[in-house]
Amino acid sequence: MFLFSPSSEQTFSLTARYCVPYDKARMYLDEQLFKRQGAVNGLERKRTALVRRDGTLFLAAFDHPQIYGVMRGLEDPLAAIGALIDTDIDGFILNPGIFPLLDAAVVRDKKLVLRASLGGTMMGTTFADHHSIMASPQQALDLGADGILIMMVLGGSKDKESMTDVARAIEGFHRLSIPVMVEVLHADFSQNNDPAFIRNGARIAAELGADFVKAFYCQDFESVVAGCPVPIVLAGGPKEANILDIAQTVVRAGASGFAFGRNLFQHEEPTTVVSSLSQILRR
Repeated sequence: MFLFSPSSEQTFSLTARYCVPYDKARMYLDEQLFKRQGAVNGLERKRTALVRRDGTLFLAAFDHPQIYGVMRGLEDPLAAIGALIDTDIDGFILNPGIFPLLDAAVVRDKKLVLRASLGGTMMGTTFADHHSIMASPQQALDLGADGILIMMVLGGSKDKESMTDVARAIEGFHRLSIPVMVEVLHADFSQNNDPAFIRNGARIAAELGADFVKAFYCQDFESVVAGCPVPIVLAGGPKEANILDIAQTVVRAGASGFAFGRNLFQHEEPTTVVSSLSQILRR
């Protein structure tokens, strides 16, 4: 029944230590082993349901207006969502205020990922080096979110606060079986394509309990994937780069998905680029 069975030595050790019958000790060890070998639970079901059967995930990141306000291509968020409903996009990353505006029948076949953190706006004088958690696990359930996106800023003066808040948030969402994706940002935004930062930041997010890591493109992306024990979703690439070339590179490196924003909602032909990206991800 199991890949590995409890040894007689383990069973006898438990029997001697706690003075319990051999058969009960064996039963206890079997139960613990079953739990470790993939027994279905709520979080695992939600995590598995968030991706396709091949393990890939393609999200349209439409959460940018939280920072920028009105943006070209997202002036009407519902129209932007509607334009991609019949494409291979698996779902959308959205802010809390957009969820109640959605028509459940329209988005029934799409995954909805709730952005649950904030770090200020472009109207501020500085880039925040610590994002606050703005959405609770209960709110995520009430809104019908399939997953959560949290930003974690590192490389500034508040790494400890960022890590603590993210770890506690993950624990809270996991208690209600809600998967969490963590996007790692550098306090110095110009460093967000630095290979060492991306590689180490992704690993740190995984160590804190992230189910998925959303990471910016960098050179040597293979090392990012190799060093991260959870799936990597590409956040985007350099503005001057061809997004299709970047997509091919990271998929070959082992990335499990994309979460693209401006490359989709500001593209002249968004449905065409979605089709091209989907073919790269799933061929």
